[in-house]
Amino acid sequence: MSLVIAQEQQGAIRILTLTGRLDTETASDLELTLQDLRAAGERNFLIDLTGIGYVSSAGLRVLLGLAKQLDGGKGNLRLCGLSVAVRQVFDVAGFGKLFAIYPNRDAALGDAPKVSIETVLAQKAVALLHATAPASVRPQAQELARTAARLLGLKPAVAAAKSVSARAAAPAPLSAFERQRSAAASDVKTAGFLAKLRRLFGGKSS
Repeated sequence: MSLVIAQEQQGAIRILTLTGRLDTETASDLELTLQDLRAAGERNFLIDLTGIGYVSSAGLRVLLGLAKQLDGGKGNLRLCGLSVAVRQVFDVAGFGKLFAIYPNRDAALGDAPKVSIETVLAQKAVALLHATAPASVRPQAQELARTAARLLGLKPAVAAAKSVSARAAAPAPLSAFERQRSAAASDVKTAGFLAKLRRLFGGKSS
């Protein structure tokens, strides 16, 4: 029997609803889905196992792997809807105490950490920069995104997303007059920006 993975977003929580069997043959499907979501910046997960009738050791390993990746304040994982048989597998394997397990989705969402949408956007911007930047500069790009998000109240994540979208479409060539006007506007903006930096760090604006 195959594994069906349905997804939805509720606030900062990515909800995965699983239906079928989570065994040796299907565990890799869940693992790949989780890898893609993590790469996209998702950090808070609720996995609904209401439709799962059987979980093997392979399925347990995938869930444990995700829990380890999110440990230490890097994210959050909750499970809900475990049947008696599935819960027994968790308990026999000693996994029952390793996860935050809730009887149903409402209970799990009610106890989920409150994360602002700005934080979610900032996390995704960091993940996007990490994925698209050359390997040699990814650590610097990632740290730059974090620093910018902290200094500017996490709002630059929105601007970063718009910037990426804008770069996807090549601009039309500018005429000589338009280039001069653009350069002049840029000089004005740069002067204003430098003045703000001087004021921020205690310098004197000229």
